[in-house]
Amino acid sequence: MRSATVLAFWLLALALAPGLRAQTPAADSLRAEVRAHARPDTARANRLNALALALRNNAPEESAALFRTALGLSQRLGYVAGAAEAQLGLGFYHRHRGEYGVARTYSEQARQGFEQVGSRRGQTRSLYNLACVFLDQGMYAKSLQANLLGLALAEAQHDRRWQAFLNTQLGITSTYLSEYDRARSYLNEGLRWAQISGDQPSIGYAYSGLGMLHKMQGQWAAAQRNFEQDNANYRLMKDQGGMLYEDINIGDMLERQGKYPQAFAYGFRSLARASRLQKLNEVTRVQLLLARTFLHTHQPDSALRYGQLCLRASQLHGTKNISRDASQVLAQASVQRGRYADAYRYEQLFGVFKDSLNSSDLQRRAAVLEYRAELAKKQVQIGLLTKNAQLIRKQNRQQGWFLAGALLGLGLVGGLSVVLWRNNRDKQRAYAQLEQQQAELRAAQTQLVQAEKWAFVGEVSAGIAHELQNPLNFMKNFAEVSTALLDDEDDPAADRPAPAELEQAILTGLRKNLQQISQHGQRASAIINDMLAHARSGHGQAAPTDLNALVQEYLTLAYRGLQAQDAAFRATLRTEFDPALPPVAVVPPDLGRVLLNLCGNGLYAVRARQQTGEKDFQPTLTVRTQQHDGHVEIRVRDNGMGMSAAVLAQVFQPFFTTKPAGEGTGLGLSLSHDIVTKGHGGTLTVESREGQGTEFLVRLPR
Repeated sequence: MRSATVLAFWLLALALAPGLRAQTPAADSLRAEVRAHARPDTARANRLNALALALRNNAPEESAALFRTALGLSQRLGYVAGAAEAQLGLGFYHRHRGEYGVARTYSEQARQGFEQVGSRRGQTRSLYNLACVFLDQGMYAKSLQANLLGLALAEAQHDRRWQAFLNTQLGITSTYLSEYDRARSYLNEGLRWAQISGDQPSIGYAYSGLGMLHKMQGQWAAAQRNFEQDNANYRLMKDQGGMLYEDINIGDMLERQGKYPQAFAYGFRSLARASRLQKLNEVTRVQLLLARTFLHTHQPDSALRYGQLCLRASQLHGTKNISRDASQVLAQASVQRGRYADAYRYEQLFGVFKDSLNSSDLQRRAAVLEYRAELAKKQVQIGLLTKNAQLIRKQNRQQGWFLAGALLGLGLVGGLSVVLWRNNRDKQRAYAQLEQQQAELRAAQTQLVQAEKWAFVGEVSAGIAHELQNPLNFMKNFAEVSTALLDDEDDPAADRPAPAELEQAILTGLRKNLQQISQHGQRASAIINDMLAHARSGHGQAAPTDLNALVQEYLTLAYRGLQAQDAAFRATLRTEFDPALPPVAVVPPDLGRVLLNLCGNGLYAVRARQQTGEKDFQPTLTVRTQQHDGHVEIRVRDNGMGMSAAVLAQVFQPFFTTKPAGEGTGLGLSLSHDIVTKGHGGTLTVESREGQGTEFLVRLPR
């Protein structure tokens, strides 16, 4: 009770505290210059950008408005540098609001503008913001690429401040990729450059990155010390947004160490500051901190209130990791309150977000493999260029010697003969060295190919483990909820409804859990069966086959299979078979698996579009066979929703699926591609347009 009174006092005091006016002497001076210089020229655009930059951290809304004004003025004047500066400022603003699409557009426009006017530092800053945007979106390979480009520019300019920022950003990205040794190296390098430059923001950023590294490794006290170092820098700079960010991090570390009164103090202070500064993403982080702290101090009602606010906001912004953690807090708080139906619902939601984030973990592992392979390629290229440069320099020296010998030995035939002989011998040696270097290059390329093969094996293995882990985690979670239900029934002190009602609620929950466990067990079995099919594909006996009959058989089978799941589903099936199609040598069971998969996917797509309630939509699947010179074609076209370019680029990758969790393993199209290309020597391609449909084309040699 005493702690609750203290917390109420904290909340009241913070709510009544006067808002800090986001002014500094520098900002006041710039504001006066803007008012005094009203003429619409490039000087006014520069002053607007400078004032917006000075207000960016403490008055983000006013800053954004000034950047927009500067952008409009610069575009009217054709002032590319001013427009680029304003676009970059807006890129930072929208990134901090979690509006990543807009942030990426503005940052890319700024980079192009700075490139047009030859500002390498402007390009460096734009690439840094793009790296941050990509990282926040989980696009790790693109983040690393932008980061390395920016670092190369900073090093070329000997810009210590941006060398610090970009090394630190590489360290943070490596932390997210669980490359902790590499992350520590980059972060220490970033801190070194920051201290050499004496730039307080970059020093604080490096400490924040080190804090994040310790946090990811579960070293709470070490993480807190680094976050406090960053917070001290922000206080020196009077940066309200930065102080808020690190206050939340410190409160999080205090809560994880069990220091709940201090965690409450940081939480309520941060909530008031986040609301005042309109930092919506930070409000969500504070709500999660308070919900977790209330849960661990056995105040489930308050935990539920803050957890629900956090969950709604995080779902709106798309921050899945916060949605996952909030769902877990809500499930545990519901159990403490005896609300088992709510606990079951939140536990299911937790499993969904956890499953989605596990997929992100797989993407991170793939990004690590891609990053390592890219580094290996660059090392081979650098080695080759170095050897070629050495050879060219040696040949140039030899030619110089030859010329000098020729000039000096014009009258000495004997001397000239000696020089020619030696030159010929040196050339032979040079050619021998070149052949050796080419052999070394071929060996390096062979090693690189092998490394890429092992990288693929590692990615597929990680995918198998991930895909099997998802249903097993679901089964484990549902089993734990069932155990909690039974444990609560045996607890005489629990506050629960009448025995008959409680028994019925428990039985209902157990029945749902058992159904879910069965479904996910079947999904794990399906994954294993598909992987075994991958291993067996291409080993059957080819035989001359009537493709028209085979296509008709599996089209009918796919349609009836979907109707067995959804008796109300109806679709128009159109077949355009070439009557002159000759028998083709194929493995009927393997090719049948391909046709079943393609037809099944097409029917699934048209049913999904039908379920949107689109007026006058008629689900249609068209299958056509025809022959050309040297090959035959099978086309499967649907009029479903179609696929985006991003989905189209990954459609044949193992474990990639757009279906909801539990409805697909992501192996069907990958297996089909292997059967057609490796087992039959043909090709499998796809064309799709969003809102119009998709067509798969199978080509087989005749």
